[in-house]
Amino acid sequence: QADASTLWLVPEVVQMRFTKLLDLDTEMRIIFSWVLTRDRPKGKEVVRYERTVEDPSDLPRNSDVQSVLNGTMNSFRVYNIYPRYFRVTGSGDVRPFEPEIAVSADLVISHQSPEWWSFFDINPLNVTCCGGLVGPMAIVVSEETPQGILGDTLSKFSIWGLYITFVLAVGRFIRLQCSDLRMRIPYENLPSCDRLIAICEDIYAARAEGELGVEEVLYWTLVKIYRSPHMLLEYTKPD
Repeated sequence: QADASTLWLVPEVVQMRFTKLLDLDTEMRIIFSWVLTRDRPKGKEVVRYERTVEDPSDLPRNSDVQSVLNGTMNSFRVYNIYPRYFRVTGSGDVRPFEPEIAVSADLVISHQSPEWWSFFDINPLNVTCCGGLVGPMAIVVSEETPQGILGDTLSKFSIWGLYITFVLAVGRFIRLQCSDLRMRIPYENLPSCDRLIAICEDIYAARAEGELGVEEVLYWTLVKIYRSPHMLLEYTKPD
């Protein structure tokens, strides 16, 4: 339409050059794209679907396109341009429904200033909610996405990202708990710790009485015991 957000501002020189290329039976492609906008999920509000029409049976003849560009005709027909029904997943993928129902249409150019193209569906849907507007029409089904903190997390990292993060966190926690077990064997699960506890209580009593010399001797005795596995084994034998 004339008030469209994007106009067809192609210089005349470029149009003439393209028209001459069509005389050489150059292979032609038509790329049609949809830009779909939705509220959720966060970070994937805008998704894009693009399809290239390459089958010669679906494309117009080169002579028809030439006639439209030079003004002797005002339209040409393209078949199987895009699927009628889309499904937009939570991850942002756009997939057509099966079996696919394709849309065919006439592309009509309006030779005014500026020029613009109009899209007329050959078999339009009987939909009254568009207010009588014509143009490309499709039915899009957007998958429901969870809300809240979990929904925002899933929308940003997907279920695989959340799973990997959880596995890595749990794996790291278990690894920290199980690492260096052999280094802790001499100091854990001792048969009897009564003598070691008695030395610790004597250190506390000497500190309370102000006998700092006795406290230091007992402290270094305890350190010496822990530094020697043999002495530690002797001091922790059950009576």
